[in-house]
Amino acid sequence: MKIIFVSSEIVPFASTGGLGDVCAALPKALVEEGIEAIRMIPLYQDIDREKFGIVKCDVELHIPLGHAWFFGTVWTQESDGVRTYFIHSDEFFERLGLYGSVDHGYGDNFERFLFFQKAVVKLIDLWNMKPDVVHCNDWQAGLIPMLLRCGIDGNYRNGDEKTVITIHNLAHQGWAPAEKFYMTQLPENCYTMHTLEFYGEINTLKGGLVSATVINAVSPNYAKEIKTERFGCKLEGVLMQRQSSLHGILNGIDYEVWDPSHDKYLAANYSAADLSGKKLCKAALQKACGFTEDPKVPLLGVITRLVPQKGIDVLIGAMDAIISKGVQVVILGSGDDHYEETCREWAQRWPEQVCSWIEFSHEKAHQIEAGIDIFLMPSEFEPCGQNQLYSMRYGSVPVVHGVGGLEDSVVDFGEKGGTGFKFHHYTSDVFFNCVKRALEVYANTTRWKILMKRGMKQDFSVVHMARDYIELYTELLEK
Repeated sequence: MKIIFVSSEIVPFASTGGLGDVCAALPKALVEEGIEAIRMIPLYQDIDREKFGIVKCDVELHIPLGHAWFFGTVWTQESDGVRTYFIHSDEFFERLGLYGSVDHGYGDNFERFLFFQKAVVKLIDLWNMKPDVVHCNDWQAGLIPMLLRCGIDGNYRNGDEKTVITIHNLAHQGWAPAEKFYMTQLPENCYTMHTLEFYGEINTLKGGLVSATVINAVSPNYAKEIKTERFGCKLEGVLMQRQSSLHGILNGIDYEVWDPSHDKYLAANYSAADLSGKKLCKAALQKACGFTEDPKVPLLGVITRLVPQKGIDVLIGAMDAIISKGVQVVILGSGDDHYEETCREWAQRWPEQVCSWIEFSHEKAHQIEAGIDIFLMPSEFEPCGQNQLYSMRYGSVPVVHGVGGLEDSVVDFGEKGGTGFKFHHYTSDVFFNCVKRALEVYANTTRWKILMKRGMKQDFSVVHMARDYIELYTELLEK
């Protein structure tokens, strides 16, 4: 079985969040299960070609966007048994960042990723790759199912590849003005209320949802939620129409990368059998934050994009009350300017209790997961989430809003087999009461240690995720 995996983000090359982690871990796990997996991603300016050993292929691509033609090159790299092809364009990818700033994406993002998607189809044909399945991720690959079937230049292709589109976050849909449809060179029947047209504009993700062979969401609960008005982002009707083809597979994590027993970023390694190293990790994190090094003080952590989806407003409403409990809080993330400024103000107001690192650092993320006692994840919605999975593995108990993958992966302390704390009414008061409940259990060392170890023993391995996808691919091909 040959799978071509198309994504705008893959760790370690380029990533803004969970999409990049999954698109790194899943193909690697598929290869280990005996599947041929090939990845395709844009070659952004920020990707270090020399560091990752990325070399240029002897092929040139000439890609049409409407009446204009654009030149592209193909680069390649192999690691962990997975071949990755990078699509480069001076016009579209020689600029800072992946999509533009947090507040203002690049105005030509539709064209940039239309070029990328057409280049993927062109390369499949040029090299006669004959994949069994083309696995598309999010809106940046949403037009590929149509392009495989209809062609990239107005000439009908009639591709018979099976396609999967995975929804990592339904809120990001790739909208574009209707007048840009000509650039796709798709037939006119691809721009109707049943295809790409949506409220008078192009909706790239909708194109994938209506044309892919099957649709997948990154957790079973999220697959249910997105069929409702509350979480459907206006696409709930489309998803209801295709519900027989909609699946939910919980994301897994790569324990070769995320495991405190061998994590290279930590002050000390530890495991569920021997937790002594976690105390050293906590002391090291307290020192790095400028806090008093006291093992008894609860240390809370937040690692997130500072955007509304991640529950920052709920955190803001609860912060005074949380600080009043005498805890320490470390925050790592970046995003909207006003949220970044709020986090800086907290650190200035409570320097003994709050440390805000306005950045993203893989090294610090690992160190926070290992050093904290409690991980805060009050997301308004969360397709899957991975930090709660990392936290449990590192013996850091998660406090989460019970939505999406958070609902699927965390069992509340009050239930049998509890691994964390959940709240279900999305308000600051309810969130704070959940944090307070966690702190009350933290005060009982025996009960807390049992809770930590239970979380550390959970198995959310990417291997399980890969096998679920293989089952989906197999079912797809048999049909």
